[in-house]
Amino acid sequence: MLVRKHQAGKALPGERTVSHPGEPGFSDVGGGLIELVMVLALFGTLTAIALGLTLQSYQGVQLRLSTSTLFDSGTMALNQMTRELRMAGYPSAKLFTSSAVAGSPGLVATPFVTVTAYDVVFQAETNQDGTVEQIEYVLAPGSQNLYRISALKNLNGTLASSGVTTLLLNNVQNQISGTPLFAWNTNPSDLQPFPLNVQTIYINLLLQSSGNESGSPAAVTLTATCPRMNF
Repeated sequence: MLVRKHQAGKALPGERTVSHPGEPGFSDVGGGLIELVMVLALFGTLTAIALGLTLQSYQGVQLRLSTSTLFDSGTMALNQMTRELRMAGYPSAKLFTSSAVAGSPGLVATPFVTVTAYDVVFQAETNQDGTVEQIEYVLAPGSQNLYRISALKNLNGTLASSGVTTLLLNNVQNQISGTPLFAWNTNPSDLQPFPLNVQTIYINLLLQSSGNESGSPAAVTLTATCPRMNF
């Protein structure tokens, strides 16, 4: 009689092999780890893209807000400068008798006292209150600060010892970029010497804010033409 030896790990004819739940094979475990790593890598990539887009959108919003703020402040200052420069030389001597002007020279406004690329000085009755002011718009050398300096003109023609200095803007780039803030033309029919014969002042205002949260600085250019009114 022949007897077959049973080899371990092999099922006898007619026997079934049984797999036990919870006991995965080596290939199953390896495949699961690879899939997990791929999912994590994909998730990380998508997260980085989403964060980048969010940051870019946020910086865009901040840049628009910064530009809008810069435009509003620049426009407010420009409107004031334009209004007052148009009043330069008012009131003129022809509005008074010669004796009144001789006795009270302070009644008359000198149109322009100083006109340079970064400094304009003129006189005008800007408040319609019967008093003449001497007003200066000056961009300090090497600075971004635009100031308005004013002093009352006394009836004897002298200026009041006390004046008022106001900072209009602190982000003007004209001096830094070498771009004139003021330009002008003269009246060819006016025989008075410069700058008394200046007829029109042109303003070219370059503004730029710091980058800060926007990531890049906001920049605005504002221009105005200020013809002196003929009185």
